[in-house]
Amino acid sequence: MDQPIQQQAQGQAEQNAAPQEPMQDGEVQATEQEQAMLEQLYMVSDSIIHNEGQAGDKIAEMVLKAQDVSVGIGNAASTVLIGTEKQTGKIPDDMKIQLSMEIIATLSELAVNAGALAEDEIDDDFIDAATSNMYSSYLTAKESMGELDPQELESSVSEAEQLMGASVRNQKSQGQPQQPQGGLLSMGGKNV
Repeated sequence: MDQPIQQQAQGQAEQNAAPQEPMQDGEVQATEQEQAMLEQLYMVSDSIIHNEGQAGDKIAEMVLKAQDVSVGIGNAASTVLIGTEKQTGKIPDDMKIQLSMEIIATLSELAVNAGALAEDEIDDDFIDAATSNMYSSYLTAKESMGELDPQELESSVSEAEQLMGASVRNQKSQGQPQQPQGGLLSMGGKNV
């Protein structure tokens, strides 16, 4: 009788751990330990976002005062991610990606609630722009703090390209001349 109860409990645990959305090619389900770590990281990042005081005010200001809300959300998400890393230590890349997307979603929701963004403006293009801005801001900040490992960066970019099935290097903007807009490219060897 214990065995059917154990199987039923295991089946229930598997159902509870099932992802909300169907998994896509290349995705794997997080282990219970990874899921627990992600939840802890979400709690830390959420506390940074909702912090009453200077840090929370800075995050809100980055989003609300930006001319382009996707840039503001990207910059704020980068700040939150770095703050989370400072509090928790190094975050594995796969978790960093998931955490970043959660941070962007939370900041986007707050921007909608504050009236800085309409809910229907949050589409794939908006998320892509916010993610791109977050990534650029994150790399720039890590470089200025002396924490950017060029070999790790190359590995990370190559992995992202494989996942996306496209190169992210030297892409030209449609209808706009290619000009450095901050980040590593605009620094062009300058010491910061």
